[in-house]
Amino acid sequence: MATRSQQIALAFPRGSHQEVLIEGVTRFASENALPWSLTIAPESLLLSVLDLSGWTGDGVLAALNTKEEAEYAATLSMPVVNISSALAESPVPRTMVDNYAIGELAADHLFARGFREFGFFGLEEIQYSRTRWLGFSESLEKQGCSCSQLLATPTFRFDGATWMSQYEQLSKWLQSLQRPCGVFVVSDYRACQVLEACREQGISVPDQVAVVGVDDEQVICEHVSPTLTSVARNDALEGYKAAEMLDMLMKGEGLPSQEVIVPPSEVVTRDSTAAFAVSDERLHKALAHLHDHIHKPITIEELAAHADVSRRWLEYAFRDVFRETPYQYIRRQRLMKAKQLLADEPKASITSVAKRTGFASVKQMRIAFQQAYGMSPGEFRRSFES
Repeated sequence: MATRSQQIALAFPRGSHQEVLIEGVTRFASENALPWSLTIAPESLLLSVLDLSGWTGDGVLAALNTKEEAEYAATLSMPVVNISSALAESPVPRTMVDNYAIGELAADHLFARGFREFGFFGLEEIQYSRTRWLGFSESLEKQGCSCSQLLATPTFRFDGATWMSQYEQLSKWLQSLQRPCGVFVVSDYRACQVLEACREQGISVPDQVAVVGVDDEQVICEHVSPTLTSVARNDALEGYKAAEMLDMLMKGEGLPSQEVIVPPSEVVTRDSTAAFAVSDERLHKALAHLHDHIHKPITIEELAAHADVSRRWLEYAFRDVFRETPYQYIRRQRLMKAKQLLADEPKASITSVAKRTGFASVKQMRIAFQQAYGMSPGEFRRSFES
């Protein structure tokens, strides 16, 4: 006997990172032999929960970005799981990325590049923007730094006049920033606006303003000039967890939690932050050499020799600028690179990751990982699996 398929609506805008989220949804359905049939808008990349009036399906995965969408979702008779963190409260169960951690990653990346002036370009009355700002600004406060903020009106429905007004406001704000400055932007699309405004204003990126976006939308990040550094989400895991929640709701099972928070993946470094905001040319030379050879077991003595300074001078310079020793800085950069490889290359061996990040041995990397993150490299990798 044929099994009746279950109709699942994907009520959210589709872009490159949402397509990865859909991969997580389909993987969960496949692994659990679920007869799911995904309903989309065939000729459009945009389907809102508001468009489901009269639809008689079995479940919905929706991005509830507005109060109107949230109110409507609460009236639906079938289970709904929200995949958006635009609203502070969700009327239905929700899975979302850890937005505070996204802000922390952006702050750590820019601070490690030597920036001490910072800006945040976000959105008014959007919860994920507010939370990313908190992660960014509070991380910087711990380092004794402050941050300028500019908030734009969100345009979930396009308005040409609004775009032009926002662009003028953004240009004035960028001109007002003390440079060199590290700017964290709420999304890759908004980061493109920053890059364009900098180009129009004659502001050099990344030397005067370094830019970090969010979502790692590769069709954007790889095809703008300069290419865009971005904080990557773990979209596949978000989709997998959202599908898991929806399946439980459709079976009438209780959820252990109404919200599932998924950690972001990594900072994908590209040309928009390929600069070091340090005034001393010797320190700049040491940093450039370190980041170019992070995959090798480089020593502090080698760094000092390359910059033609003494080890003592390098120790003082790192403490003054980064508030940590060269050893601590090197280890932190290696760990960040190791996390990136563990997340991006699930089939790469732990031994291979250790060698490619400059650790002398797997044991050395494991000890450093445990001290920094409270887990082993293997446990970290499994946290990205479902």
